[in-house]
Amino acid sequence: MAASGRKRKKSRQVWKTPIALLALALAIALITRTHVIGKGGRPESKGVRIFYDEVQARKYSTSSRMINVQTQMTKRALELLELNLNRTTLILDVGCGSGLSGQVLSNHSARWIGIDISSAMVEEATKRAVEGEIVLGDIGTGLPFREGVFDAAIGISCLQWLCSDETYEQPEEVLRLFFKSLRDCLTPNGRAVFQFYPRLKSDSQMVEKSARKAGFKGGILVDNANSPRNAKHYLCLSLGTKQSFIKEAQRERWEKKAEDRKSTSQIKTKAPASFNSDSKKRRSKRRLNRFPQANQALSPTLPSQSQKRSKYSGRKRHQKKRRGRETGVV
Repeated sequence: MAASGRKRKKSRQVWKTPIALLALALAIALITRTHVIGKGGRPESKGVRIFYDEVQARKYSTSSRMINVQTQMTKRALELLELNLNRTTLILDVGCGSGLSGQVLSNHSARWIGIDISSAMVEEATKRAVEGEIVLGDIGTGLPFREGVFDAAIGISCLQWLCSDETYEQPEEVLRLFFKSLRDCLTPNGRAVFQFYPRLKSDSQMVEKSARKAGFKGGILVDNANSPRNAKHYLCLSLGTKQSFIKEAQRERWEKKAEDRKSTSQIKTKAPASFNSDSKKRRSKRRLNRFPQANQALSPTLPSQSQKRSKYSGRKRHQKKRRGRETGVV
């Protein structure tokens, strides 16, 4: 009995050693990290086909929170498009999912066609009996539509999938193919607005650069930029002349560059107003001291023009004294 008691004490002491505690902490961290990535992490880490299975598609389509967020972002995208929507307007919904954003387009009297890579999402949209037509396809390999078909295009939470290394081996090449095919299927004055969640700052730069190489004009507009958690990035593009929504998207980038320029540059500026006023006061006192009689009669202000030009003022007074010393006349 005594020997067994000693063994138990030794086993309890083993767990108190630093190495054992460190190993236990690492195991807990690994389990927690796996749980977070699997459920609460970014979906791009698993791939769109794996993440959006039948269960996730059903949850996404029936969640009131996701429906509200999707509706708000779609309405914001339509505001940025600045289009007069009617039954003749045909819009492409990139990454349409189960048709939540397409339902907003239908409520605004617009015809739409959607494309999505997830078969589970397409099946869910068919069950919901959405008004638009949905095509099953991978936008990373290009859009399978004829040239000049769509007046505009929107995409809600889809571009970040193209920037993911886990989904595609070469994101830059994938973005190049996507924007090239998008340019072809839009009308000559077509517009596009894409809401996306960049994982890194380089993702935003890569997306914007790829769009410009394809011939688009525009930039990225960020709503709620001061709140990283609630920030929404919108890529505003146009094939025609620069529209007002593109200027709005570029204005934020210009303001940010101007702030950075002000903070980093060391430009010589004029002295502050307080310093200038003090120096003026000192100069005025010096000038008044040259005229003791006028200083008694006048208030302490700057001398008049006649006093400035007097023969007894400044350099002329000193020149007269110097001549008097030279000639012997005081």
